[in-house]
Amino acid sequence: MYRVIASDMDETFLDRGHAIPPANIDAIARMREQGMLFVPASGRPYDSILASLDGMPRNLLEGSYVISFNGGCITRVGDDDPIVSASLPFAKLKALFDYGTTLDVGIHVYELSGTVRTWNIDEEETAYLRGHMDTRPLAKPSVSPLAASPCAKILYCLPGGIDRLRDILATMPAGLLEGIAPTFSSERYLEFNPAGVDKGTGLARLADLVGVPLSETIACGDADNDIAMLRAAGVGVAVANANDATRAQADYRATATCDDGVIAEVWEHFCASA
Repeated sequence: MYRVIASDMDETFLDRGHAIPPANIDAIARMREQGMLFVPASGRPYDSILASLDGMPRNLLEGSYVISFNGGCITRVGDDDPIVSASLPFAKLKALFDYGTTLDVGIHVYELSGTVRTWNIDEEETAYLRGHMDTRPLAKPSVSPLAASPCAKILYCLPGGIDRLRDILATMPAGLLEGIAPTFSSERYLEFNPAGVDKGTGLARLADLVGVPLSETIACGDADNDIAMLRAAGVGVAVANANDATRAQADYRATATCDDGVIAEVWEHFCASA
């Protein structure tokens, strides 16, 4: 029997319009009746994740947790402070930011508080983020104002430019990546978390917190930053719109896209007969 289902948010649990497919809500209600926990797992901040779940009855999240910042934080739903948190050393954050300013890419810096500081993002990216995160542009290309603010991660943004982002990572100085766990998401982001932080380690910490073996967990995702979680879980599920790398690592390749409600397929295939 499976006791925890963890799911990525964007392009997995949420449809392409950032809404929750009704089939997902119905499936989670059935899972909760069986005593399962639904755990959102995202690269986004905690408050941003909860805001995207406003369309779901809050009782479906009672007693559950949120994995945010790609595993950098774990927070009990309804609490303000994370149980687990990890931040980048400021010197490393500054080095990655300064390097990014030489590349003609957009940059996001994620404070542990949930505020996202941005630099050089275009109108398309601004529209993509609008209503989903507390974004505040930096006044100049410097993270010096954030020296006293713990930051969970930094990312480079290039809408439609995932191949160039992969090239950027491949040619970055090795020293710049020491102590860093890089990954990709949403076919537009190159993300940098502290080494040892990913959704897989986040799921493992969460499973330990709730006393559930990893073999009794299911994880769903679509992108590179979900692969570690899919590997860690008892069953890793790739949504139909997942990229090839993620599908290749999944135990189960769903026929449902994010628009269809992949959690409903997971329910029918793995849980309904339990």
